[in-house]
Amino acid sequence: MQQSRLTPQFASSCTSGNRNTLSTMVSSATMHVVDVLSALTSLALICSPAVATQRIWRRRSVGVASIVPLATLLGNSHMWMLYGWMIRNWFPVFWVFLFGDAVSLLYLAVYWRYTPERRHAVSLLYLAVYWRYTPERRHAVKILGVTLAVLLVATLYAILGVSGHTGQTRHQVGSTVGVLCDVVAVCLYGAPMEKIFHVLKYRSAVFINVHMVVASLANNVMWFTYGVLTDNWYIISPNILFITLNSSTLILYLVFNPKTHPLPADFNQSTAAEGSRRSVEPSPKAVLSRKAEIHSTSPAFDALQSPV
Repeated sequence: MQQSRLTPQFASSCTSGNRNTLSTMVSSATMHVVDVLSALTSLALICSPAVATQRIWRRRSVGVASIVPLATLLGNSHMWMLYGWMIRNWFPVFWVFLFGDAVSLLYLAVYWRYTPERRHAVSLLYLAVYWRYTPERRHAVKILGVTLAVLLVATLYAILGVSGHTGQTRHQVGSTVGVLCDVVAVCLYGAPMEKIFHVLKYRSAVFINVHMVVASLANNVMWFTYGVLTDNWYIISPNILFITLNSSTLILYLVFNPKTHPLPADFNQSTAAEGSRRSVEPSPKAVLSRKAEIHSTSPAFDALQSPV
């Protein structure tokens, strides 16, 4: 009987095939791990305002909590949900941020319910007077109005694009939505950055929620890794910026640690005095700016940048 023999070429091809299969298995396993970790870090950030929202519900008052981070959560979640739908990335992008979309609406509903003089906001009879003299609601309406308008335009564009009314392919519409995601994310990320200026002004990092910064940084790193593995520059690009900014924020926290750099003893008095001076000005813009300043330093919420 003739003994079968493997030629060197055949043996080499078998070895190469085994290596390629092993490499594919390792890459697939790595991708699954990154998918799950990206989803988990995003879900953690999406759920992070729940504690403050529960506090608002229990106290029946928003206190000094800002609406801006909640609008940020809604904007980011909705845009990335649209993007996941357009490119058919159901997990982790679409389903995670569909959940974020729904939860952020719940947060905003609670905030809206317990903002002062809520009944006037839904009364056409008092709306003109309320709009003129209530900067708190005026601030909330302005933030929500801009956010919802942008999201409405983006949603209509995506629906019309998929329906073929824009003359673009689904891939082209998805690319445009990806660009819009980056633009919205960068704009919304800048909204709460005023607290960084407060840190530099008062030389104290008491304004920084370091736990949220660390969580956001971890989330940004995971989405950056996800973007690299999937070669998706719509996810890579903004996360480079956010990783840099979050790292800088952590450095500021270490330099101006609240334990070694507390706020001055007269901080509350000086803030109250400044507020009193502003309150007697006839222009409502001055009052609005004061309220915006109060909102910006709120420790109750922090901005969410997920996946950007």
